Amino acid sequence: MKNETALQQSHALGTVEIRKNVERLVGLLGDPVAHTLSPAMQNAAFQALGAGYRYLAFRVRAEDFEHAMEGLAALGAVGTNITVPHKERAFRWARRLDPSASRTGAVNTVLFSEEGGTGYNTDVAGIRTALAALSPRRDGALILGAGGAARAAVCAMQDEGFSHIAIMNRTRERAEKLQAQLFPAKSGKLPTCEILSFEEAPSFTPDLLVNTTSLGMHNTPWPEELLDTIVSLAKGGVVLDLVYARGRETHLCDRAQQAGIPSVSGQEVLLHQGTAAFKLFTGMAAPVEIMRAALQKGNS
Repeated sequence: MKNETALQQSHALGTVEIRKNVERLVGLLGDPVAHTLSPAMQNAAFQALGAGYRYLAFRVRAEDFEHAMEGLAALGAVGTNITVPHKERAFRWARRLDPSASRTGAVNTVLFSEEGGTGYNTDVAGIRTALAALSPRRDGALILGAGGAARAAVCAMQDEGFSHIAIMNRTRERAEKLQAQLFPAKSGKLPTCEILSFEEAPSFTPDLLVNTTSLGMHNTPWPEELLDTIVSLAKGGVVLDLVYARGRETHLCDRAQQAGIPSVSGQEVLLHQGTAAFKLFTGMAAPVEIMRAALQKGNS
């Protein structure tokens, strides 16, 4: 760091002293985070605008999440991004919720203040912007997963005007909980919804298939038979994989492209949710092309 050292160790006393740094801390909490390109993207933006912030990623286990959040707040951090598997946990932790988070039931960005943390969700905007590159029809969407990212995907599909959404998940109970919260029975303006297991086929040919699971992430490979099945379901439509991989296409996008199916990986979603988070952290408009270039460099 160009400013004074933030962390000094006293070997004689065996203690660690934390000093406030001129640079303001922004975090990312998740598990895993070794693959993430968010620090490269956000720090490039901070540096370009002379914003005086530093973005650091922390691997945090589920059982340590609340302690990690309290620790960041105690250190005077501006805020933090939240990634897999903590987005629903962050929703429960936040003292206040922006409407974007209240609607989805998931938080991917938190701003700290003396009154506590305020939760936001920038994933919905990121997904909708990334979706523009695919220009799918708006009849039916198939969403894989039922976690925090799936909640953002469902809200994005609702906003995009899809008429039918199917949620495919390993555990039906979790998918039904998502359905109950995001498809209230008394609302006549929302698309219809069906719940499927990975062993069931949807009742329609999806115009859009969205992977919100961790399949394809670092150390979480796709089972070959399942990957073949999912790609076959996507024929005739397009694929949005919220996963991204360093230096290569994701397995799902690669297989889809081999089958002639247009696809976009999660790197585009990462960029656009990141620009929205940058504005929340700094109050400044994000330098989008600088952030895009940092992602491309980190992915090479």
